[in-house]
Amino acid sequence: MDVETAEAVETLRSDIHQVEREVVRVETSLTARIDDVESALTARIDHVETSLTAKIERVENTLTAKIERVENTLTAKIEHVETSLTAKIDEQKRHTDVHFESVHGDLRMLAEHLVSLTVKVDSLLR
Repeated sequence: MDVETAEAVETLRSDIHQVEREVVRVETSLTARIDDVESALTARIDHVETSLTAKIERVENTLTAKIERVENTLTAKIEHVETSLTAKIDEQKRHTDVHFESVHGDLRMLAEHLVSLTVKVDSLLR
């Protein structure tokens, strides 16, 4: 190989080594940048997760309290209705018992009159 070709080959080798060093530098720089972005995003994701978890817990606690209030209100109203219905049923039962006693007395009186009439009819027929 002549001197010019040898110098050209050596220059080419030198340029290739320089490009390789530049590629390694760029790769190292990009890897570091990617690592920084990944760390920053991971931190933000963790922050958002923590924030959302806290908000979800507050909403859950608020809804639980509201549900318990509604449940207590409904329980009280149901107990009131039950007490009211029980009182009305008892009142109707007493009212019905009075009517039954009245009807029972009327039936007894009719039966006595029927017996009396039967006796009178029998005595007339003899």
